[in-house]
Amino acid sequence: ASLKDKSLIQLVNTATLPGIVGYALSMPDIHQGYGFPIGGVVATRVEDGVVSPGGVGYDINCLAGDARILHEHGYTRPIADMAREWKDARLACFRLNEAQPDAARPALWFGRSPHAPVLRLETASGETILATADHPFWTPDGMVEAGRLHPGDRVALFPLHGVPYEAPPQETLVDEAGLRVFLRKLGKGDRGNAAGQIIRALKRRGLLPLRYDSPATPYLIKLLGFLFGDGSVYFQADGKGVVAFYGDPADLESIRRDVMAIGFTPSRIYTRTRDHEIATTYQRYAFQREAAWFKASSTALAALLAYLGAPVGEKASQAYEAPGWLERAPRWHKRLFLAALFGAELSAPQTISGHAANLAAPVLSMNKREQVMASGRRFLETLARWLGEFEVQTRPIQTRMEQTNRDGSRSVRLRLVISAAPDNLIRLWENVGYEYNAKRRYLAAAAVQYLKIKQKHIAARENAAQEAQALAREGVSVGDIAASLAGVEVNRRFIERSIYEGRKTAPRVAQTFPAFSEFLT
Repeated sequence: ASLKDKSLIQLVNTATLPGIVGYALSMPDIHQGYGFPIGGVVATRVEDGVVSPGGVGYDINCLAGDARILHEHGYTRPIADMAREWKDARLACFRLNEAQPDAARPALWFGRSPHAPVLRLETASGETILATADHPFWTPDGMVEAGRLHPGDRVALFPLHGVPYEAPPQETLVDEAGLRVFLRKLGKGDRGNAAGQIIRALKRRGLLPLRYDSPATPYLIKLLGFLFGDGSVYFQADGKGVVAFYGDPADLESIRRDVMAIGFTPSRIYTRTRDHEIATTYQRYAFQREAAWFKASSTALAALLAYLGAPVGEKASQAYEAPGWLERAPRWHKRLFLAALFGAELSAPQTISGHAANLAAPVLSMNKREQVMASGRRFLETLARWLGEFEVQTRPIQTRMEQTNRDGSRSVRLRLVISAAPDNLIRLWENVGYEYNAKRRYLAAAAVQYLKIKQKHIAARENAAQEAQALAREGVSVGDIAASLAGVEVNRRFIERSIYEGRKTAPRVAQTFPAFSEFLT
C-alpha cells in the first residue's frame, strides 16, 4: 500500500544523520512523526552517543466513522466525512493545562481498519461513543486510554452537541452597490470619499462582497447576536463609527479574538466602577457595579454590522427586528446568533426557589418604549420561531408596563419564556447553548448532564413501581419485593406506596437524589 504521509521521506533523512549505524528500517505500521517516523527502527553506538531525531509522532487511536466532531462554530460533521476539508477545519478543543476551551486545526487525518479492540463507552447520563482501546479520554487523573477505564471512572464531557453541518447558500449578503445606498442613509456618501474609504477597508479584509458562505460570516453573526444584547453601534459627532461590547473581562477576550479574526483591531479591555440607578414600578434602586468593556473604533465595521441589521444608537427607543437575511441561513448560522444573544441576555440555568432539583424556565427580557413595543414583540416572536427549528418550545410573549421615563414615555418589559420541561431544556442547552459567556456555558453543560441523570433516575423509579405492582399481583409478599427491588432509587416505603396507593403521575426524585447545587460541586 502506498504511504501518502511523509514517513518514508523522514526515514531517508534519518538514515543520513550522524550516529546511525547501518540502515534505517521501517515496520509495517510506519507513519509520520515529528522528525523520525513512528514505526522506524535504527541502531546507534552507545559509546558515541546520539541525539534523538524526534522519534515522537501521532498516536494511532481511532473513533468510529460516524463519530460527530464539533467544529469551532458549533456544527458537527462525522469524522469519516472530513477526509477532504480537515486541513481547513477549526475544531472545538480544550487546553488541558489551562482548563479553557479553544479551537485548533487538525494536524492529520487518516482512516484505517481497527488495529486494537473497539470499545463502546457509555456514561451515567447515557452518552455513548465507539473508540479503539488506545483512544485517550480526559479524566481527573489526566489522559487515560479507553481500555484502562473501569465502570465508575469519571471522564470529561462537552455536552454542546450543536447541529449537523449544512452548506450555506452561495448568495451575496452585502455587495458594493447595496452598501453604497445604505451608506448614503447614514450620511456616508461620496463627499469626502467617506463611502469609498469604507468600501476599500472592507475589500482589503475580504468582507466585500460578503456571502453566506464567506469565512468571516460566522464571526459576524456571533458579534451581531451579542450586539443586540450587551453591545452598541454608534457614530460620533465627527462621523467616526464605534462598536462597543460590555461584559465579563474573560468573555470579552473571546469577542476581541473574533473581532481580530475578521481583520479589525479592538481596543484593550477597560474596567471602571459605575454608579447605577434604576427606577421600576415598585421602587428606585441604586447600586455600584464593576463594568468592563472594549470598543472597535472602525467606521467600516460599524457600517457593515449596521447593514447586517445591528441597531444604531439607543436600542430601547427605536424599532428594529431580527436580521431578516438569517431566515435563509442554515441552522448553525441561526444557532450562532441565538447563542451569542443568549450569552448576553438569556438567564443562566438555575433552580426554582424551594425546589432544589427542578430547573427554572430560562427568560430573555427586553425593555422598549411603549411606542415601539410592537417591534420588540416581533423580535421575540422571531427568536421563538427560530428556536422552534431546534424543537425548543416557548410560551407566549409576556408584557408588563414599567416606569415612566423623564421624557414622559412609558417603558414596557417584554419577556420570552422558554418551557422548563426537562426534554426542552436539554434541547436548548445541548443544541443552542451560550456563546461569549463562559459561566452560563458551564452551567448549561452541567445542567444537561444533571437533567439526563435525573431522567434516568425517575425512569428507574417508575420501572421499580411497575415491577412491584406486577409482583404483588402474582402474590409475592411486600417484604420479598422490597428485598429484591430496594436500592439507590427506591426504598421499602416507596414500594409499599406503589403497591397499595398506586401512582397517577410519574414518581418524583428520591430524597437522596442530589440537588443541582450539590451536583455542581
